[in-house]
Amino acid sequence: MIKGLTNKYLHIDLTSRKFHFDTPPAGLFEEFIGGKGAGLKLLVDQGLITHDPFAEENPLIFITGPFTGSRVQTSARSTLVTKSPLTGTFLDSHIGGHFGPQVKRAGVDYIYITGKSDKPVYLHITPDRVSFEDAGELWGKNKFATEKKLSTAYPGTRILTIGTAGENLVKYACIGTDYNRQFGRGGSGAVMGSKNLKAVVVGGNEKVSYFDEAGYKELTAQLTKDVLAHPNRALRYEKGTSMWMRMGQEIGQFLPIRNCREVVVDDYEKITSENFKKVLNWKSTACYGCSILCSKQARWKDYEMEGPEYETIAWLGSNCGLNDPEDIAYANYLADDVGLDTISAGVVIAFAMEAFEKGIIGTKDTGGIELNFGSSEAVHEMIKKIALRADIGDILAEGSRIASQKIGKDSDYFAMQTAGMELSGVNIKGCASMGLGLATADFASHTRVWSATAEMNGELTFESTPKYIIDAQDEINTRNSLIVCDFIPFGFDRLSPILEKATDLTFSADELQELGEKITNITRMYNIKNGRTRKGDTLPPRLFKEKHLSGIFKDQYLTEEKFGEWLDLYYKERGWDADGIPTDEKLQQLKVKRF
Repeated sequence: MIKGLTNKYLHIDLTSRKFHFDTPPAGLFEEFIGGKGAGLKLLVDQGLITHDPFAEENPLIFITGPFTGSRVQTSARSTLVTKSPLTGTFLDSHIGGHFGPQVKRAGVDYIYITGKSDKPVYLHITPDRVSFEDAGELWGKNKFATEKKLSTAYPGTRILTIGTAGENLVKYACIGTDYNRQFGRGGSGAVMGSKNLKAVVVGGNEKVSYFDEAGYKELTAQLTKDVLAHPNRALRYEKGTSMWMRMGQEIGQFLPIRNCREVVVDDYEKITSENFKKVLNWKSTACYGCSILCSKQARWKDYEMEGPEYETIAWLGSNCGLNDPEDIAYANYLADDVGLDTISAGVVIAFAMEAFEKGIIGTKDTGGIELNFGSSEAVHEMIKKIALRADIGDILAEGSRIASQKIGKDSDYFAMQTAGMELSGVNIKGCASMGLGLATADFASHTRVWSATAEMNGELTFESTPKYIIDAQDEINTRNSLIVCDFIPFGFDRLSPILEKATDLTFSADELQELGEKITNITRMYNIKNGRTRKGDTLPPRLFKEKHLSGIFKDQYLTEEKFGEWLDLYYKERGWDADGIPTDEKLQQLKVKRF
């Protein structure tokens, strides 16, 4: 029995409408701690590697870690592991808010859902049973209405829902909770929709105990004090993630503008955190038990929501040519309601806007919409069309990789994706190191690595970047297994002793870092089995053939040949061969079996 955990999980089969509670596999948490690492281990050990993402056996694994719902700052988070319909490879997605702690209060460490219901259903989970409830009246409704109805029916619970995008199997549909919190990237909402599962309602008030209660309380109390005193906390409390709009313009010069053609924009003051705070009447709010309060509650006209965050402002805003806070916030509101990842939605819509601008598609394709950059009406209508797969929305619902293949006419040149995942974080033309990080990650998301700060501050060179990226990718893997947020401003030297006091699991700081490396190598093998090759570790042609405007390659071209040199350095540092495959020596060092 591991303290800090419930040492129990729940398996639900939607096909048979049966469930059972059981003990997790021996050694699962001792080796992988929880979250991403443990979810990955479950997926691989079940032999669920080359299956179709919409197959009944593809699981939705909602999994916590020993820190979830605890005194540890930023530990509201939980993880979803499945196979992505957008990339066809491994997917781990993470969420804040209050859902993760509620899973623990339901008396389980993870919920493992397989099968497919013969008709729309939602689940009501308590510590001792699961009821399968008819969702016929909810099917066709969007997320806000669904969550409101279910929260009224089941007070004191936490609820996961999908919107029409998930029902219609949009490849970047998300699963939401707390109205504006999302398991966002990679299309988990489509997996849930493929199972005819509309919602998951979780209740309960179970508690967990910790190995050394007094020592654990002392260390977490000190951590809280240090978080509150840290300058990053004050910055995030005041400005939230949207602080990057100003820094990305004035210092980094890496904002995505009009489908990543530019890196700065003349009227950027309109999309800074200061203006969003003024126009949307922002108030700081937080996830469960967190003292950072980085999230912003917005109220304008007749609307209320959390957000928008930096990524949404950048990709669904400036990347589509929008600069009005209310227009961007409403786009965010619509996407959250229908259940779309705002990042992929923004990238895909900007791709379609450029195709429209070049005459590759027209109003016959868009259902009469003038799909011009800067048109908020176009953005808002395309969000609806994508969710419903109407007109060209049916093609765009597949993601920019498949959309560019279907549209043709060399549109892949400006489809901003890597291995099927729409790029995020920054415009690579202003921050090349993020290009290497996204191209080599298990999927191309800023949640895998954030090197923008280091490059912006002049701390990276061509030669030093590969090791920096590797260390950052591995560290984030373990943080996503504990699970803590990226925004906790301390490293494993602080988290390791807290883990021991909580669980009696002894990982040194170096061992926590090595666990992240082990996870990287296992996900790499998983993705290779699903067709990922060195050829997939690349960037869109635009980023190779157009001059970079800032960062390491400012006023130069990051050619495919030069990027290949970067990959060589990265692979060598990783202990992978020239094709990006982990060597036997590396796997032996990490005590990982090849599969």
